[in-house]
Amino acid sequence: MEELDLPEESLRMLESRIGMRITIIDNDGIFNCKQRRRVFSEERASHKKNPVCLCGFSEKCIAHCRYAMNRKCLESDSAFFSSCWKGICQIVVPLTFASVHYGMLYAGTFRSSERTPPEGLPEEFHLLYRSLPLPEEVEAEKLLPLLRIYADGIISYLRRENIVNDSYDLRSAVISDFLHRNLERSIGLPDLAEELGLSESHTSVLVKRLFGRPFSEYLAQRRIERACRYLSSTDLNLEETAKLCGFSSAFHLSKVFKRIKGIPPSRFRGRYRTGLLREDAE
Repeated sequence: MEELDLPEESLRMLESRIGMRITIIDNDGIFNCKQRRRVFSEERASHKKNPVCLCGFSEKCIAHCRYAMNRKCLESDSAFFSSCWKGICQIVVPLTFASVHYGMLYAGTFRSSERTPPEGLPEEFHLLYRSLPLPEEVEAEKLLPLLRIYADGIISYLRRENIVNDSYDLRSAVISDFLHRNLERSIGLPDLAEELGLSESHTSVLVKRLFGRPFSEYLAQRRIERACRYLSSTDLNLEETAKLCGFSSAFHLSKVFKRIKGIPPSRFRGRYRTGLLREDAE
């Protein structure tokens, strides 16, 4: 067995030990097309090897397992259970190293206790679905620490062997740094594409794969994060805050802030200050 075959061989051994199939969904093809050879087998990169996932497979499956879960993994590096739109439950483990998110490891297929399959799926799907166990029936929760440690180990190995290297890490860092330096300006996808030396279409795909959302949404999220810092730590009014965060007006800031945070910026500032007053009183 060649040394570079160890990642795939280790996954096969893990599958044998836990009795569950493993899927690795990466960002921007880093485990596949970005390497001179595949890190894992071709079937490893898709849930279609799972009959219940293949039955009724659609764009909704990609939206959930690649983009929605990518966003969730960016918020936390803990392993968790996730139920997709078809009611299939899986274990999801972020593949991260030093705050760089490479993708997700998925383990098992279970019936979800949170949602039921929607109408319109083939009868074959329902037959397969009814044969799946609930996570508690196979004590799947006990696997979370093991899978978390395995995920950390496989990324450390790939980095040590220079199979995954810092040239990939730098792309997400370059994008984050570019936005940090230019949030006050009126910037768009063409500006980022020029910074990266890529086409706009490639840049658009890259951002969505790295950060789990389209460029416009990620830019808005970063601007609102900065606005939150100003609202919580300064006495700047909304017009001043909007200007520093790249919004055209206080109205524009308020509209986007409410869409993302669910409350107006003035209420956010009020709640934050109320919280500080309570802490001081205690």
